[in-house]
Amino acid sequence: MSQILEFYSRLGESLKNNGINEKALPISETNTILDIYLSNHFLVLGGDIYVKKINGSFELFYADWFYEGDNIEDSITKAKKYLRQFGRKDLYVSFVVK
Repeated sequence: MSQILEFYSRLGESLKNNGINEKALPISETNTILDIYLSNHFLVLGGDIYVKKINGSFELFYADWFYEGDNIEDSITKAKKYLRQFGRKDLYVSFVVK
């Protein structure tokens, strides 16, 4: 768990200005956090994708996804596969985990 908190502390960007008390991670770092979730037995239920604007604000990218199963490894695999299709460097992801 401390590995997850450290990762978000180091790389996460606040979504507070969007009215959300969460942090989003750069899409380029999602494979790493998903591997950490897997090793800590977290089920990824889905997430939201945001685009970071030039002024530093975040806007919803309207490309969210969800997972309805209960298999941790499958939830990670599906999240990685889904996120792989986005090549833009200005995208950030907030995850819903259990």
